[in-house]
Amino acid sequence: MDALDALQNRTASPRLTEPAPSEQDLQEIYKAGLRAPDHGMLRPWQFLVVRGEARTKLGQIFADNLNPGSEEEKAKMLNSPLRAPLIIVAVTEFREHPKVPAVEQVCATAAAVQNMSVAIHALGYSSIWRTGKAAFNAGIKEALGFKASDEIVGFLYVGTPTLAQRTVPENNVEDYVKVWS
Repeated sequence: MDALDALQNRTASPRLTEPAPSEQDLQEIYKAGLRAPDHGMLRPWQFLVVRGEARTKLGQIFADNLNPGSEEEKAKMLNSPLRAPLIIVAVTEFREHPKVPAVEQVCATAAAVQNMSVAIHALGYSSIWRTGKAAFNAGIKEALGFKASDEIVGFLYVGTPTLAQRTVPENNVEDYVKVWS
């Protein structure tokens, strides 16, 4: 698949199953992420891979830290990491730099997630980028080995789609692009 096709036709898949990408494919996916634009070449990103039984542990971390209001909500938290065979947690570990503010470091991590998402699609798999309350919870960050001051940019759920690729309406370029003079 060429780059333009991958970029213009990638969609998110909310339902994912086995197989997850092979180890060889994962290496290609990570390499794509590591090529993201990064002002100052700070490499502020870390990627935590969660698969197998670790997904159950992640669900327990969610339930322990997000204070579910009901048993139904707790069950949803426990089961949410089981929606895909593999999850890549993308985290910005901020670096002090006089010319690169925190927002640019988050943007670099987000660009890395986008690159990985496109690479996943190009390799014939699918993904969905999720955040939610879990991404902003200090207890969850610490349970995953990060500092409360680090920022979870997203949980990239990865696998094989169970549904046909959904149709996404075409955007009218003129609605979003203006020429300034």
